[in-house]
Amino acid sequence: MVKSEERWYAIYDQSLETEHIDQLSRVAEMIPYGTDGLAFPDKGARVFLCLDDDGVKDMLPMARDQGWDLAPLPHPGGSWTSVRFGLEKGLEEAIVHALETSPTTFQLMRCNDIPVLSSVVAGESLTLDGQDSSKPRWGVFKSLVSGINKLSLTHLTMTTSKEQKYSTAGIGLIVLTGPGHPFLGETLKELVIHDDSRSTLILLAPRSILDYLSLLFRLVIMRTLGLRKLSSSVGIIRSQYILIESGKGVDFTLDGRPMSAKSLEIEISKEPLQVRKGSLFPPVSEQTIPEKDFARVSHLPQGDSVPILSGSPLPFFNHASEDEFRDLFRSLKETALFSKSFLALMVLSVLLALLGLYSSSSPVIIGAMILAPLMGPIISLSMGLARGQTTLILESLKTLTLGIGTALICAMVVASLLPLHILTGEMLARLSPNLLDLGVAVISGIAGAYASAKEDIAKSLAGVAIAVALVPPLCVAGIGLGWMNWSVIQGGFLLFATNLVGITVSASLTFLVLGFAPFRLAKRGLMLSLALLALVSAPLYFSFNELIEKNRIQEVISQSHFMVQDRKIHIEPLSILLRPEPLVRLQATAREPITGIELEIIRAQIINRLGYPVTVEMSVLLRR
Repeated sequence: MVKSEERWYAIYDQSLETEHIDQLSRVAEMIPYGTDGLAFPDKGARVFLCLDDDGVKDMLPMARDQGWDLAPLPHPGGSWTSVRFGLEKGLEEAIVHALETSPTTFQLMRCNDIPVLSSVVAGESLTLDGQDSSKPRWGVFKSLVSGINKLSLTHLTMTTSKEQKYSTAGIGLIVLTGPGHPFLGETLKELVIHDDSRSTLILLAPRSILDYLSLLFRLVIMRTLGLRKLSSSVGIIRSQYILIESGKGVDFTLDGRPMSAKSLEIEISKEPLQVRKGSLFPPVSEQTIPEKDFARVSHLPQGDSVPILSGSPLPFFNHASEDEFRDLFRSLKETALFSKSFLALMVLSVLLALLGLYSSSSPVIIGAMILAPLMGPIISLSMGLARGQTTLILESLKTLTLGIGTALICAMVVASLLPLHILTGEMLARLSPNLLDLGVAVISGIAGAYASAKEDIAKSLAGVAIAVALVPPLCVAGIGLGWMNWSVIQGGFLLFATNLVGITVSASLTFLVLGFAPFRLAKRGLMLSLALLALVSAPLYFSFNELIEKNRIQEVISQSHFMVQDRKIHIEPLSILLRPEPLVRLQATAREPITGIELEIIRAQIINRLGYPVTVEMSVLLRR
């Protein structure tokens, strides 16, 4: 061991082993801690501290006031001290390093005038409070999820040294000092600055159970939470002084010791200590030390949403603030109103769709979908149902009714005037809706509600309108009215009703998930919407079953060759009808004409493969 030529003192814990006491006595004058009547070193003295965490925290204020050149040493009960000052594991190694190094300034963090070596934790801190990082990630995730039903947000007010006040709600917080926090992991180290002049407050504030699960997944499983990839459920405040207040008081732990207080006053001492840090203390880059206080909390619950969320169990879905809802509601209320512009766009989109249907032109029909203004009042109706807003519901229904009536009248007039009474391919495509069409409507409703709620992607509504195609089926129903053809009326209107109900229900649910409608308000509207959805789904289910059966018949016929009187005949299905009775139209390619007997043999083979009787119509292509 290096023998120091300078005079050193050693304040030590008398519970130390004799071997360790002997090591200290070789380099320093020994002062047993806790002994009455002993004089402590004079101002400016060089002092070793070999105490447990509580002893170190007891001596730090005196060391600051006396201006000691302090060298903390490892102690069996000083785990937080070792981490905070980067101490070596062995006592002799730590003494040698302390004698060879120079003191640096160290500013002490205090919580309610109690020195803090590592952290102050209040509420739920997830994995940030030093949990065993050796545990399996999924095990930690599972243990944290198990208490999810007990989580609730607490109203917190935080005031910094610059008199900046932040009011929000969180499930927990942790205040850290210094860089020595190995439990944060590599991705979280950047949350804490390597600077004693400011403490770092990490606030956990998920708005819902879904947010909480997402935060857990990023923090525990993916470990991708950092300052550059900060979760929307995490806030950061860095300041020399932070006052944390809660109306119900605060239960917290200070360096792992449970305590309680009316408020937490976190302060960095202005008078620094002179400390010889250990060799394990991480190097500090001057570029990492900010010159100003820092706060990133604007994305956390604020305003009217704070008292709503505070004190209650964490909701399953997010709860949007009243300010967020007010902006969206104002926008949707405008789109729900019937206007001259709406009428003009409705007439133009219907006329364009009719031309596309009669000419069987998909590009023209797509243009009509873009022009159609029906998506706006449908999304407004969804919000009205979700929030129980009677005025918004009535305005949306009024606009929708006038728009539907305009479309039907225009289509009827055009169908009556045009001397064309044959169903085109584009018309036929809209006469047999099934559950697949409902799926398109549901996904479009989700996309429409999401695009309406997010101003930066609102332009995507045009794409949603193309996907769901509201006007073309309505025009087909109007053509059916002009022709007085019930099957056309039924098919076209069923597809329109499918789109309308599917969009309305899914958009209402999306607003619920996005937090724009609490379930207690959405319950009645959603029940009505789901009842209509079930009513529409019944005929779609039967149509879907027919589609499945047609697909099966086509596969059976397409993958088979038919042997008729020792010759192989290749057959292609042309069309398949299941109502009023199963009918299969086929095309056969043969070198000789097919007789009635041979047709009956082919029919018998088809019936044998399908398992039920069908009528067969066949056209024959002769190959020479």
